[in-house]
Amino acid sequence: MYESVTLSLTGNATILSVNYFPSINLYEDSEIALLCLQSFNSFPNINENNNKFSIEIVDNENNNAPMMCYIKLEEGCYEIEDINQRVKKQIDVYNSENLTNITFDISVDPNDFRSYIKCNGVLHFEIPYSIAPVLGFEKRQYKPEYEILRSEKAANLNTINSIKVMCNIAQGSFNNHLQSHSIYEFFPSGRTESKVIH
Repeated sequence: MYESVTLSLTGNATILSVNYFPSINLYEDSEIALLCLQSFNSFPNINENNNKFSIEIVDNENNNAPMMCYIKLEEGCYEIEDINQRVKKQIDVYNSENLTNITFDISVDPNDFRSYIKCNGVLHFEIPYSIAPVLGFEKRQYKPEYEILRSEKAANLNTINSIKVMCNIAQGSFNNHLQSHSIYEFFPSGRTESKVIH
């Protein structure tokens, strides 16, 4: 009977690796298995490259210079409700400091995953480092001509396609018709910040 070896890896990097010396003795009929994988669904979908937009205040009564409310989100893992809450918080501060009345609300249609924005100002998604692609919008201006703006594409809040566990001593798996050392692969489901156990 052969010995059984259990290896445990912990960390917060995207790649966890370890080298063992002396090496583990493997036999011709040895098997490898993943017993458990635990993580949190906290992969950042907002970073310094996609965290900004601005809202221009529409003032039809006076010919004043346009006022702009600049929105910037901190890097992190957001659901659409989180984005909505953070944007509204920044708008509330801007409204109280500048005596304006900007309104904003964003939601996602559960059927086609497109974003819907209700805003009484001009949305400027054409600025550098725009959040537009995350929300499914094009990088351009959106005027409040309609009561609700609908994104051209589905919101792209998931930055991870799959989590793959690989081990260089494993054989017999294939990825795109090429031999691979993969022993397990899955898509992280559930809300952000929820625990993932496989």
